[in-house]
Amino acid sequence: MLVLTPEKDYKMNVYRDKGKGFYPITFITSIATSTSIVLQNYIFTLFAISMLGLLALIISIAKTLNDVKNLGSIFISYSTLTIIEDEQINIKMELKHQLFEVLRINNVLMISDIGIKISKTIPRKIKNLLTIEILIHGYSGRHQIKGFTILFEDPFLYFRYRIEILLKEPLYIDIIPKQLYMEINVEKNIPYISYEAHLSKHKGLGTNILGIREYFPGDDYRKIDWKATARALRLMVKEFETHLYRNVIFITSIHDKFFLGEPPAIEILLQLLLNLSIRIVESGLNLGIGVITEREILVSNKITKHNSKYIYTLLASVTWPLIIEKKNYSSANRIIHWFVNELVGRFCSESCLVVIFMDIIDDLDIENLKRILKELMIRRYILKTFLINPTLIRFITSSIEVEEFKDLNNEINMYKHVVKHFKEFNIVSSIADLL
Repeated sequence: MLVLTPEKDYKMNVYRDKGKGFYPITFITSIATSTSIVLQNYIFTLFAISMLGLLALIISIAKTLNDVKNLGSIFISYSTLTIIEDEQINIKMELKHQLFEVLRINNVLMISDIGIKISKTIPRKIKNLLTIEILIHGYSGRHQIKGFTILFEDPFLYFRYRIEILLKEPLYIDIIPKQLYMEINVEKNIPYISYEAHLSKHKGLGTNILGIREYFPGDDYRKIDWKATARALRLMVKEFETHLYRNVIFITSIHDKFFLGEPPAIEILLQLLLNLSIRIVESGLNLGIGVITEREILVSNKITKHNSKYIYTLLASVTWPLIIEKKNYSSANRIIHWFVNELVGRFCSESCLVVIFMDIIDDLDIENLKRILKELMIRRYILKTFLINPTLIRFITSSIEVEEFKDLNNEINMYKHVVKHFKEFNIVSSIADLL
């Protein structure tokens, strides 16, 4: 059990506001007091004194709560901050003060990013000790909890109290994506991946002829050797050697719009990357993964089938933003050229396949992609790019809202614009082709 050190790791603020009973109680007290003074009635006087005593009690509670130091220490404990998707994290808070015997909890809120939510709160009172058990669930990635807000009411609903607990250092919760079955057409859309982990001469469609054999139904007609066919009086085809790629790099550029929606596009994207990565390493190939967001850069070590657990660790480290900024460009896309060069230098000591997942937003992104393509062609590496428009991803998974169809139309138009720039190169595709 891990425990935050009390009084050192948090800052506490207490706020007070009028409750539902503020105006009725104030009105009744005023009327009763005025009536007892005018009529000098014994019953009205007693009632007025009782109401004034009640107000004095409530005001004393309010004043006590306003003195933050008198609330004592708050303990926040948890057993783990790393879970698998669909599981829940259990966080406990302990507050100790005699007033908690009187006050009741109205609600508990969490100050965090939008990717995690409170699924349930269980308050318990033992005399002056208040324990709140909070169950939290969320989407894949790294989440930040900046604090909690606890809403209290007195029994007469005269005041509402808000205790705000701000952590000096955020709690980071890593939610590991769960591998789900996805029908992914890898062979069609990334045809350069061969499911053998070595470089050798291999029958395929390449540049050097290995031999000639008889035609079989399904063979590519471009491989027919017409001279050999004329000699043998039956269809003959050429067999070529193909280059097998030992190293594969996945590079993903993510901007803040991927974190919006229910479910957000980042959830589907991480699931896709996880499934593709597992298939790559289980085939015996070496894999490197790089992820750029608006605020961070994540790079894996070389991943093989013997250390595939690092795929889960890296994807669970993609940090959700606390504030989602509206911009007309992606900061992550701006450094994609530099990032590709860094990863190629790190992972590609021999033939390499580079697969980029990015949302191309403007013409500068297109120019960056052209530079990457030109430099990789000089090195004789292969580039494949998938467009990962966030609204399109959610449209494919039937989670788009009606008001988002305008954004969807804009993203489709951008996709057509990008394809026109690369029509002579077979490097751009949509993520829809994989799903």
